[in-house]
Amino acid sequence: MLGAGREQPNGEAVIMKAASEQQVPLCEEFIYICGAATQVLKCGPWKDLWKSESVPKLLFLVIPGNPGMAGYYQTFIQALYCGLNRQYPVWVISHAGHCKVPHGMEMLEETDTNELDVFGLRGQMEHKLNFLRKNVPKDMKLVLIGHSIGCYIALEMMKKAPELEILRCVMLFPTIERMAQSPQGKIMTPLLCQLRYILYMPIYLVTLLPERVKDPLVRYVLRGLKIHDESSIMTSVDLVNMGCVANAMYMASQEMRKVVERDGTTIKQHLKKLTFYYGAADAWCPVQYYEEMKAEFPDGDIRLCEKGIRHAFVLEASKEVAEMVVEWLQDDLARL
Repeated sequence: MLGAGREQPNGEAVIMKAASEQQVPLCEEFIYICGAATQVLKCGPWKDLWKSESVPKLLFLVIPGNPGMAGYYQTFIQALYCGLNRQYPVWVISHAGHCKVPHGMEMLEETDTNELDVFGLRGQMEHKLNFLRKNVPKDMKLVLIGHSIGCYIALEMMKKAPELEILRCVMLFPTIERMAQSPQGKIMTPLLCQLRYILYMPIYLVTLLPERVKDPLVRYVLRGLKIHDESSIMTSVDLVNMGCVANAMYMASQEMRKVVERDGTTIKQHLKKLTFYYGAADAWCPVQYYEEMKAEFPDGDIRLCEKGIRHAFVLEASKEVAEMVVEWLQDDLARL
């Protein structure tokens, strides 16, 4: 249950999620980053890393796929936090504008100084760096966990900000190359790049449905797809929002155009810090991409899923993937 929002000294609206002692401590915040509404979910008692006492020197930050609503990763970060024995803060930040803003908050902050295309692909990368600069001490080590296009953003962050203290970067189902040429990309590129504005009208009409209709409709569709994760269902209901959908589709259109060549230079430079996990039947990054990565970087930690987990793992396999990530990180954590 969401508690009442409270205004912070810096003007950031914060909403707290109540949790019993048996539950994972979870804080939900809505803030402006680069002038855009942003949702942040935080697992653990550390809500402000600048003010908290005895803060661990390691932060896990999840960078989502698209749509990049933080709620889709709630089960994942909770499982990850518990798998890490509740020793480290685990956060997920939404993409700029990929959230249903609370009452009284606009999608864009009123400012004349922000010329960044914050909803575009490059803007989303700058958005994450800006978040880190404002909310995370410089000496804090990071584990970045990218999912789908979040992997591309994580690589760009490593290239743009080499000063970041990154202990490990985990790439889950990475869309870091040739998105438009992938099987799913060939279908979606015309829809996103040429027909996006035509699609807005039927989407807009659906968003006009009253909540008493949207909620059971979305639940019926997802249950038919055998998706039972309650946080994912609630987030999907919130996704039926014109501003959020438009921002997600705009970002996706740039992904099709700009995610072309794999950044082999950055991968080689940071190879010892990278873990890649490819799907065995992933229409966004097919096995061919995995095989080529293995051939180019034979010494890299590049894995192929053997469990049949699909690209959108957060809909059904969050706990399973979290368990694997914890296992992969044991050596890194032991060296802290």
